[in-house]
This record gives sequence, C-alpha cells and structure tokens, in this order.
Amino acid sequence: MARCPEWADLPLGEMLAEYGLFVKAWKEVSSCLKVEAAQGLFRLKCFAYPQEEFPFIYRLMQYLEQRGFRHPEKMRLTSRGKLGLSIAGRFYYLASWQEGTTNFELGSETLLQIGSLLGSLHAASRGFPAGETIHPARVQWGAWPAKLTARYQDLRQFLEMAQRGVTPFDRLFFQQEKVLLAAAEGSLQRLKQLPYQEIVNRDRQAKFVCHRDCIPRNVVRRPDGEFALIDFDNAAHAERIDDLAKLLRTFSDWQLERARYLLRGYGQWFPVEEEEIRLIEAFLEFPMEYWQLGRISYQRGRPHLRALQKRLAVDQAKGEFLRNLVEIQRG
Repeated sequence: MARCPEWADLPLGEMLAEYGLFVKAWKEVSSCLKVEAAQGLFRLKCFAYPQEEFPFIYRLMQYLEQRGFRHPEKMRLTSRGKLGLSIAGRFYYLASWQEGTTNFELGSETLLQIGSLLGSLHAASRGFPAGETIHPARVQWGAWPAKLTARYQDLRQFLEMAQRGVTPFDRLFFQQEKVLLAAAEGSLQRLKQLPYQEIVNRDRQAKFVCHRDCIPRNVVRRPDGEFALIDFDNAAHAERIDDLAKLLRTFSDWQLERARYLLRGYGQWFPVEEEEIRLIEAFLEFPMEYWQLGRISYQRGRPHLRALQKRLAVDQAKGEFLRNLVEIQRG
C-alpha cells in the first residue's frame, strides 16, 4: 500500500480543474481532501493500490447504485472521461462526499443498523460482473488459510526478533510466545476441520463482493440518521464471512451483546449459519492484533509498548467472547 504525498505538495488547482469543478474551498480531512464546489461536496483521494485495480472499484460503485444500495459513493469522471488522475506515479480519484460523522455511540439500535448496512451491501453486490480484465488482487476467494499461514510465519519471526531484543516491548512480546503460537496453530487447524471451502464455493457462485474494510472510520452517520459506507478501496470478490469476521472484531469490542445486535442486523438480509459462526471464531482466534503490533515494531521500527499492554488487558475478554459466540447466535 503506497504512502501518498502531502496534499500541500500537489498541484491541487490543476487537478481539480480536470474535473470541471467550480471550486470554492478545500481542506484535508483524514486521508482525503474535502472539496467544496458549486456542483456539491466531493472527496479527492489517493488510491492506495496500483491504478490497474481501480476499474473494479469504479464498476462496483455503478453496479451498487443500479441495484438500489443506499447512499453509494458516486465516482466522478474527469472532463476527458478518465477514471482519475495519475500524478507522480500515484492515482487519484474524485467521489461524492458523504456528509455526517463517524463519532457516534454504539448503542443497540446503531449496531443493528450497521449489521444491516453490511448485509445490504452483500445483497446488492450479488452477481457483480467484474469483467474479463479483473485484476487478480480483486479476487480474494478462500484467502484465509494462505493469509493466516503467512502471518503465522511472520509471527514466529517477530518472536525470534523479540527474543534477541533488549527493550521492554521485546521482553513483554516474547513472554507471550507460547500463547500466541498456540492460538495461531489452533486457528489454522480449525480452518482445516471446518467446511470453509464449501462456504467459499457457495459465495463464489453468487459473486458477492466484500468491502473488506468495514471499520468505524468507514461508517458514517448521515444528518438524516441513516448510515453509509465509505472508502471502498479494499473491495474485492470474497466470501461474506470475511466482512462479517472483521465487523465483529472492530465493532464488538469483544462484547457479546454488541455481537448479538450486529448479527441480528445482518440477519435481516442473510441467515447466519452456525458453521459460518464457527469459521468466524476460527479466524478471530488467530492473534491478528499481535501480528499487527509485531509488524509495526519489527518491520517498521515503531514499537508500541502501551498498545501491547492494552492488548494484553483485553485478551481475557476476547477469549470469553469466542467461547460463547455460537451460543448467542443460537439464542
């Protein structure tokens, strides 16, 4: 994922002129540029992946709108009919701005709506014809075993580096070795035992698309109270449980009651089967948070001791959550 340059370093006036906008003002908001123009509000964004992958996203947004998905991002072509702009080896696109907030309380009704929002996305994406020229990166069917195996190997490497390290982060990280490796190996073993490939094949036949980044900062509560999904840069063909697992990980805070409402909301569109929940459990059992901390520390050189301590503090809650997830779904 390429890091984009600072907005101040870009010829923004020239770039926005390519879209024929009557620009009034712009400002940086998160990773985007919020543009106020006579034609409305837009966001200019640096696409974090190779330009060749973007046509999938553009066609997907058109398809979702045609299928009645509420509040889809609308991509705007340049005045020359291009999908976006290539500047200094990076690709930028312009989309409608979703007015609203990502700072809201996760009460029961909100969780129901967020679960339903994800379900509505999957329902609208069914049958998406990505075209013959689809980029391989946008095909993620059955990726869990290979992805988790690679991250298991990374985790072992991070632990070896921690063993040789001398910092408080190193010592604390290495103390978790047995627990982390047991969890990772257990996750991989359970994936082999469960009917993962059957579910993948079923969803592949239906041609679903997953958002693959349905996290709090990408869910906006609009002024009318409805919710909208933003930032589809990671979207790809994948099994629906890929989105569901990540939804539970990022919105539940390892609280079973929150998971109950998320699943109930999603269930307004698709029944969530017990075998799917067991697969989600297996995926979430993998110590992904520790892999992320290890990558930041040992690949990027930015150890976060406090983040590691916070992670350890919630491990018991996560374990309890995973042990009871099937039971709340049965209830």
